[in-house]
Amino acid sequence: MRRALFVLVALVTTACSSGSSTPAVTSTVPATIAGVGSLPPIGLYLEALGGAPSTFPDGQRVPVQQSTVGEAATGPRVLMIGDSILALLSRRYTNAACQSIVPLGWQMSIEAEIGRGITFAPTVLEAKDADQWDAFVLFLGTNYWGNRPEFKRVLGQVLDEMSPRPVVLFTTSEFRPSQRDVNSVIENEVLTRENVWFVDWRAISKAPGVLAGDGIHPSDDGNDFLVEKISQVLGRAPGDDKGACLPSDFKADEEAPDAIRDIVDDGATGDATDDTGAPESSSTPRTPGDSTP
Repeated sequence: MRRALFVLVALVTTACSSGSSTPAVTSTVPATIAGVGSLPPIGLYLEALGGAPSTFPDGQRVPVQQSTVGEAATGPRVLMIGDSILALLSRRYTNAACQSIVPLGWQMSIEAEIGRGITFAPTVLEAKDADQWDAFVLFLGTNYWGNRPEFKRVLGQVLDEMSPRPVVLFTTSEFRPSQRDVNSVIENEVLTRENVWFVDWRAISKAPGVLAGDGIHPSDDGNDFLVEKISQVLGRAPGDDKGACLPSDFKADEEAPDAIRDIVDDGATGDATDDTGAPESSSTPRTPGDSTP
């Protein structure tokens, strides 16, 4: 696993704790978490940014959770939902997520496909029976077609269905101006929900080397850091059950195993800002070379 990048990357993780009348104290995540081991130092990236962000762009203070997801969850089953950014961590690509998270005792499933938008999440929750899961990881929004009210409505619906169970929620990299709308909607949810663990991928992705040539997908180093970040936030699963890498039901891109790699490798020469032509409901894998995540 590559480590050179990690010296440059901030551990920019916070979570929602809005139920108290006392403002949450913003702090960095400890360098070591029981059961996870030593994590990459904050290093030069924080110096470049002037410290981990303690406020959102609108000035609202970023709340902080003081526990891992495993300390808050009631069971070991975690469902991860996303687009190609999470799909690349699945068994049909790198298997990085299962290799890192299963040893922590989690029984995990990744449901992620190329080109998926926010409406993919309710589809997955219905198919996988949301009530059967103890925690969630949600990383959607990179595929966004400019309809802020619809994105807000669907995200709120999804988080309502997941509540009160813990949810790890990511912002997206701001590779185009419209992603600011996505992130502002996510920020509002973080501020109003006590069960959300927040990971500021927008800030993390600014570190040199985190993103691949297309400026959207993580590089190999970025993938390494992403899976370590998820492992850190989840921490050890509750109970003594053995971890398991559960099957994925959504894997339409399995027939094109090189699709994501081609996206990452060729994206810098393609159109990395226009994915409006691909409806997010489509289950067809993106054509190799298409920059859509």
